[in-house]
Amino acid sequence: MRNSPMLFEQFSIATALAGFGVTLENDKDIAELTTANLVNDTRELEANDIFCAVVGHEQDGRAFIETAIVNGAALVLAQCQHSQQHGNITWRKSHEKPVAVIQFYQLDRHLFALAKSYYGCPQDKLKMIGITGTNGKTSTCQLVAKLLDASDKQCAVIGTNGFGRLNQLIALGNTTPGPTKLHRLLSEFVQDDVSHVAMEVSSHGLSQGRVCADLLDVAVFTNLSRDHLDYHHTMEDYAQAKWKIFTGNAKQLAILNGDDDCAAQWLKDWPSEQPVIVYGFGEHISQYSRYVKANNILHLLHGVEFELETDCGSIKICSPLMGDFNVSNLLAAISVALVEKISLKNIAQAITTMTPIDGRMEAFSQENKTTTVVDYAHTPDGLLQALAACRQHCNGQLWVVFGCGGDRDKGKRALMGKIAEQHAQHVIITNDNPRTEMPEMIVRDILAGCENPEKIAVMLNRQQAVTSAITHAGCDDIVLLAGKGHEDYIILGTEKHYYNEREIVRQQYQQEAIS
Repeated sequence: MRNSPMLFEQFSIATALAGFGVTLENDKDIAELTTANLVNDTRELEANDIFCAVVGHEQDGRAFIETAIVNGAALVLAQCQHSQQHGNITWRKSHEKPVAVIQFYQLDRHLFALAKSYYGCPQDKLKMIGITGTNGKTSTCQLVAKLLDASDKQCAVIGTNGFGRLNQLIALGNTTPGPTKLHRLLSEFVQDDVSHVAMEVSSHGLSQGRVCADLLDVAVFTNLSRDHLDYHHTMEDYAQAKWKIFTGNAKQLAILNGDDDCAAQWLKDWPSEQPVIVYGFGEHISQYSRYVKANNILHLLHGVEFELETDCGSIKICSPLMGDFNVSNLLAAISVALVEKISLKNIAQAITTMTPIDGRMEAFSQENKTTTVVDYAHTPDGLLQALAACRQHCNGQLWVVFGCGGDRDKGKRALMGKIAEQHAQHVIITNDNPRTEMPEMIVRDILAGCENPEKIAVMLNRQQAVTSAITHAGCDDIVLLAGKGHEDYIILGTEKHYYNEREIVRQQYQQEAIS
């Protein structure tokens, strides 16, 4: 989605920069520029955009200034090392006309506020709902959007599966986009008459300042378990990054999973000024003044049923989603719906019509054939929860096909091997984005956590592993395909290759039906 330049006439870079002590009154050629978007990635830059050359965690954007100019940048903001350089202007030659480069001190820290100012504070016209946590972000985000849409509240999403309205998502490079792209999207949502935005907020996005707590009217925390320690190094640092989603004041309402150990610790010393809703399964949930709780959960072939208990009443919920962790995701989404004053009756009705989210405990089946579940689980806790959910609905044996990503947290591999061996009768280890690591070394790390590695099958060709499991599983069995979920690629080396696991499963069932 790309707006025409007409929509950006209201945005003035001179006005935005003035808020950061950069005056362009004596530089009319800059002040009167017709510009389009702020961007900090030259791969997304188009003519008349403003390139923000930020010193990032992995790359120095200043190395791409010439590329930006060649690609048609109207102006460049370049991060400088010393405050005395702030606001200095130099000119670079271009094949059309000279391009100004303005020095900006600590641009990386101020990019969020600059983008907000440039795009006219679009979040002020939207109800912003942010969801963070190791697992459940995507599912909760989309469940929130579905509940709001069902109540005639126009909701867009931003996250792993893309951005936009649920029925027309456009792919994103990151779960949480950078400040320039984020504010551009919010501006476009306003133009499209969206009233609510449900967005996934990653720990990377919080720690790098791509999202700040003040952006969010409602902040949801789902859970915390091991992941991303290649980046955060310790669980304490990881938890601290997640904590940054909360403002600690009355400007934001918080929604926390009271069954999660990390959230339970936070709730012991919760900021008195910030309102909070606690959701979960345990008896302790109802001790909070505002709560959402699931009682008497029944696991059925077609989904789950439970009694929804809240501080404002109770009602029976029938959902086609599988597993307790999806009940937990539903409770988080229901909490948001209650904040938006949607009635329990309307919530219950909307949930009956919901379908599984692409690649999130998405079940495929055929008469007298095994049931296959495609899920994005790629962490120890995620795999454990997915296996536990499948077991709750399985009358036969449980199969799991999974791998671990290369060039990522190696410490979780043995943990995932142990979990798979303990909770499934049949385990097949395969590739899952090995990237630049040798797949055999990743398999070795996974098997290190298994007590009987000789009983575990290894098939590095993922499609072969998938079809083998589906072919050999019994009609009462469940096959869990963990790790790829909604993704339509597999990364080998540094290249993405097309691979759509959901499509492969459908084709497998079609072939078996014909034969």
